[in-house]
Amino acid sequence: MHDFTGRTALITGAARGIGRSIAVTLAKGGAAVIVTDLAERMADLDYDTADTSALDETVALIEAEGGKVIAAHADVRDVESLRAAVAAAVETFGGLDIVVANAGIAGWPKSTWEASEAEWDRMIGVVLTGTWNTCRAAIPAMLETGRGGSIVIVSSTAAFRPVATTGHYSAAKIGLVGLMKSLALELAPSSVRVNTLHPGGTSTEMTQNPAAEHWQATTPGVGETLALPLPIHRMEPEDVANAVAFLASDEARYVTGTSMVVDGGALLR
Repeated sequence: MHDFTGRTALITGAARGIGRSIAVTLAKGGAAVIVTDLAERMADLDYDTADTSALDETVALIEAEGGKVIAAHADVRDVESLRAAVAAAVETFGGLDIVVANAGIAGWPKSTWEASEAEWDRMIGVVLTGTWNTCRAAIPAMLETGRGGSIVIVSSTAAFRPVATTGHYSAAKIGLVGLMKSLALELAPSSVRVNTLHPGGTSTEMTQNPAAEHWQATTPGVGETLALPLPIHRMEPEDVANAVAFLASDEARYVTGTSMVVDGGALLR
């Protein structure tokens, strides 16, 4: 267990899945955490996103472990809602040391070039612009402490190996790598480290819903692309959270500007 005693972490998209697991893991390590997500389900997607009750459940899980936590409803497409969440973290816990830009969505157009403008704009808005918004809302507070810190941007193996029909997702996820590298270079003099984490197939509601399962079953090549060489079907959110904890910890104090892959060997195929 990494020691995050005395540090504060902000995690976006923390109502369930990978984000929830990251929040619980950092809190178990002693971090005070502020968890954010939407106040209601996002419309016009082919699956149900989390609602406010799911974020409440994340808070309850952390409190049950004796952790320090507050919640804030924030849409990562709205930088002012993120700035309000950062302000709450600073006011409640005295600063900000760790940021995990995790919020994301999925979508399965018929093909990349047949995706609607709304599908494209929504994906880029949440995944890429939303991460930029998270960083620009949080970085001033991180710099103000003078303690350095860590920003972990959750990308995907799709950044390195696109999957058929989901070019909007791959484009957003590889865009995060360019954003990360620029931020890592700019923030290095202040000892703020920035890295991307690239999970492979993970057991979450975003990958285990009727629309996702139909896409995987009916789109040629997807099954082979997503298959893992290790003898598992999918990883668990905790596997991703453990990698985030490492990148956020002092054990990774000289790790910055890198892309860590946690995928059960999927990129080997």
